[in-house]
Amino acid sequence: MAGHKFSELTAAERDWNQQQLAAARAFVDAFSPEDAGQSITLAALDRAFAAWLARGSQDNAEVNGAISAVGIRFGQFLVDEAGFRWVIATDQHGTDLAVLALPGRGDVLVFPANFVAKRWERKESNFLAASLSAIKQQVAAADAGWTDQPARPWWKFW
Repeated sequence: MAGHKFSELTAAERDWNQQQLAAARAFVDAFSPEDAGQSITLAALDRAFAAWLARGSQDNAEVNGAISAVGIRFGQFLVDEAGFRWVIATDQHGTDLAVLALPGRGDVLVFPANFVAKRWERKESNFLAASLSAIKQQVAAADAGWTDQPARPWWKFW
């Protein structure tokens, strides 16, 4: 994306990601008991987020913890299933954890925790599975539209 610079995660950032993935496991176990102890799916994460959201928590620490855990787990689905990788994205507004696909060929960028936070603000649930599918389609379209050929001047027909 224009104006963004990307860097690899530090060891501390990778550790924090792992902690969030563990927190996502505990979150699903707590808020979607039928999915407890099983591999986390997007459907399970959607169910857990919907159940947690229905509680209407206003505790900042709880809200931030839920958003981080769900967001990072969603980001990991993008990494595992849609060709993204974890990066630190920096622009004129600051630095944040993101996932990136098609680096240098479209730079498809998602900020997973912010993605979830926006849905929390709107009190929206059951969006994760559909979002992964839509994002995969966007990445495929961006990839299909990419060409390594330099653009020819409009006046050259050959």
